[in-house]
Amino acid sequence: MQTHYSFQPDFRPALTPVNACINYAGYREELETIDDILRRSGLDEIMIDLALQKRRGSIAEDQERRCDLNKFLRHSLVAWRVRLLVPLLDSKAVRDVEKSLADSQLHQWFCHIGNFGVITSPGKSTIDRYKNWYDQDQLRQAFGILLQKAAAAETHYDVVLEEAVNILGFEMPSDLGEAWFDSTCLKPNIHFPVDWVLLTDVVRTLMKAVEIIRKHGLRNRMPADGPTGFLKRINQLSINMANSRRQKGGRKMRKAILREIKKLAKTVEKHARKHCDLLERNRLDSDLSEAQAAVVISRIQGVLEKLPQAIKQAHERIIGERRVAAADKLLSLYEPDTKVIVRGKSGAEVEFGNKLLLGENREGLITCWELYEEVRNDDKLLEEALGQTSANTGMPVKLMCGDRGFGNADTRATLATQEPSRKDHVASKSVVKFEEQMEDDAFRESQQRRAQTEGRVGIIKNVFMSGRSLSKGLDSRRQELSWIMLSHNLRVLAAKRIAEKAARESRREALAKAG
Repeated sequence: MQTHYSFQPDFRPALTPVNACINYAGYREELETIDDILRRSGLDEIMIDLALQKRRGSIAEDQERRCDLNKFLRHSLVAWRVRLLVPLLDSKAVRDVEKSLADSQLHQWFCHIGNFGVITSPGKSTIDRYKNWYDQDQLRQAFGILLQKAAAAETHYDVVLEEAVNILGFEMPSDLGEAWFDSTCLKPNIHFPVDWVLLTDVVRTLMKAVEIIRKHGLRNRMPADGPTGFLKRINQLSINMANSRRQKGGRKMRKAILREIKKLAKTVEKHARKHCDLLERNRLDSDLSEAQAAVVISRIQGVLEKLPQAIKQAHERIIGERRVAAADKLLSLYEPDTKVIVRGKSGAEVEFGNKLLLGENREGLITCWELYEEVRNDDKLLEEALGQTSANTGMPVKLMCGDRGFGNADTRATLATQEPSRKDHVASKSVVKFEEQMEDDAFRESQQRRAQTEGRVGIIKNVFMSGRSLSKGLDSRRQELSWIMLSHNLRVLAAKRIAEKAARESRREALAKAG
């Protein structure tokens, strides 16, 4: 991609040598290798150019704002590097990232914020905004470019590495023609969806919003203890509801408590509507800005829209003792895209979240991923996964492998017709046919390798996401995953480069001893 700007990054001071600290040395070598991969791939320049294209106006129109433009270009580079670094840190919280960037010379060097004078480190709000500096299409484009350059077969002699390497410095380019697929449930940051707890959330959210409105100068008639009294009452009812299970006649008691919760929720609804209308009419009489008022109003209206469904659902299940269809269930007030996913695993018959599809090659590079809003069986995703893998890698898939969830016979027959030369190592749903497949050595080896894909899923969820996503909304979680997949692949590629370096040094030592 040809760039359309003239921009020279700030000169980075050399890192201070640190001796006798093996853990730091390994981490530093990893970041230095990732930095080298980014420079060799040209992704820094590509991403800055993509950010510039999205920005309104051309450079020719911004001659009088040249200083502002240079600031934007530097922000684009820092945003790119900072958000790549975040998934690699032990703590992903923006406050911890802020302190790390302000304190660590290594992180300042990697993110291009180091200087010989005063360090200008981004604050937590800036770091959070950097998450959306690039959109998902731009990040997916970078994801594909990195994969294709890792697999580039053209080599040249590198005077630094003293070896014939490809564009990213690999002696052996990555083989992206093999793909192992698996899926998992990506859980949002919600509590376990209990029916009466949804009504508790309604009361708490509405009363906190009302408290904000009253605090900033707009008041409507309420009991003397105001929002605090309603919060205290709902907490008491919640405790009573939770304790009713352990008492004789608990079922009857739960129904009575729920009726009180419903009555309280409807009272709270009236107060929230009156305060919301008051804020809409008389915002100028408060000290809230238009944007702040819009947030409060949106929060109240969003909860009020879901309140009838929450009341009906709790009534049907607790008082009516009737089941509610999964499609009609409200699982969270704040994450409406959350779905019920039947997993059938020990300890997790069902999970709450969204299905995440992952595909990786033999080295552990993620070659495709997608987070779905709707609930779909794995066998319905296989064709789409193959197409996305080919689009990302720029080459056809020569071998595909997956567990029995992907083993729909009709789908595999259709895919075999489309690409007869592709090896199909997807496990059949039929136990008899699966046993026949396991007699083949190549198929058995692919299925054994699939155990690593299960581990890859755990790495993405538990290491790079710290157990569950804190992003709010499906689009925000997709944005978070876009950064995570890039950082994950950079870490895998860096580990491969470091391993090749160790192998070269071993060969040279062996030759020196033999000579």
